[in-house]
Amino acid sequence: MSGYDLAQHVNCYLQTHAQQTSHIAKISSNPERSKHLETATVRVLGQCVDFVHLRSEAYEETSRIPVVRFGTPREDALRRDITINALFFNIHSQAIEDFTNQGLEDLRRGVVRTPMDPVQTFRDDPLRVLRVLRFASRFGFAIDGETQRALGLDEVKRDLDVKISRERVGIEVEKMAAGPDPLLSIRLILQNGLYANVFRAPPYVQNIGPFEDAGGVTQRVLQVLDNSSILQYLPSPLAVTPETRRMLVLAAFMYPFSQAQVVELKRKQAAGAQVVRDSLKLATADGDNVSALHMKAPRFASLAHGSLQAVARSELGQAIRDAGARWVPALLFAAAKDLHEGRGAEEVERMYGELVRAIAEQGLQEAFREKHIVNGKEAAELLGCRPGPAIKKVLDAIMAWQLANPQGTKEECRRFILETFKAQ
Repeated sequence: MSGYDLAQHVNCYLQTHAQQTSHIAKISSNPERSKHLETATVRVLGQCVDFVHLRSEAYEETSRIPVVRFGTPREDALRRDITINALFFNIHSQAIEDFTNQGLEDLRRGVVRTPMDPVQTFRDDPLRVLRVLRFASRFGFAIDGETQRALGLDEVKRDLDVKISRERVGIEVEKMAAGPDPLLSIRLILQNGLYANVFRAPPYVQNIGPFEDAGGVTQRVLQVLDNSSILQYLPSPLAVTPETRRMLVLAAFMYPFSQAQVVELKRKQAAGAQVVRDSLKLATADGDNVSALHMKAPRFASLAHGSLQAVARSELGQAIRDAGARWVPALLFAAAKDLHEGRGAEEVERMYGELVRAIAEQGLQEAFREKHIVNGKEAAELLGCRPGPAIKKVLDAIMAWQLANPQGTKEECRRFILETFKAQ
């Protein structure tokens, strides 16, 4: 019986017992998108329940798309990625059933292992490599020795490169980054020599840093987010959100690409954004965020390292505007980099705490939203020239004047424009 057939029977049962029923959502199989089975989803007593039949799978040598047939409970359990994901709950006996004979013991002992030979399990479906790492980091479980050895085999790594769509790799990385222990996730990737397979570098890339830095910077990012006093100086509207945390962790995972560039046809592009977009198939915005944090952090580091008393309001404001809405994560990333490079925690908290306070005292938290008091069209009319690319220099000067003169009026700004540019 298929999952859809069973869902229909469940709906019939609910009707005969005067319970509310719902439409059955049928999700067809789509092997090209790693969806190998037809499933059905229906609401049962207010809860969404997925229905799918027990199955066994056989794999071809060069594909992770299995040949699927109906199977027994044991066959279904043995085809799972790890034993603790292969436990069944029998609704008739109200008992947990462990058809691998290992799942309950592994759950008690905190062990992640494959139900069958790990080499064959990973070669059948190399995505299981990343799932082993993700569940180990999610629960803080140890990886079984045999399973651990199989993770590092060259043939398993080759299969991970060849058989798995990059979208599926990106989904697992996203779940690791958003999980309870992203540091353990990236450390497991590094320890098993999988960084180059997961974060695949594009062709013609130059200046990739040491892979191990991904672990070190992730550790420091989490230290800043979880144990630093810097955050207490941030105004509540700029408090760190789950999205900010995700952005920072992803930038830390990608840190080896922070100075890397892709050189092709005499054009240079930030390699980090390209890895996020092409190797992980994440959103373009994710790649932009990673590049922004890598590129904008040094400016905040320079401000924090210097004497803030000597820094003009306009310089602080321009740093905020240059980073835009990402200025808070860029500043926090700069603090994490300083910790990674050996600065003491107390010194880093003092420097960046003072920087955040200076920004707040100058009222610059929202400087990236500030509009020009005299716009480009008005400035062009005032100077008797046509609006166009040349007016950008004037607009930059206007904004610098505004930031230096927060109480300045529009008329005062017009006089500044005439005095500065009329003779040019």
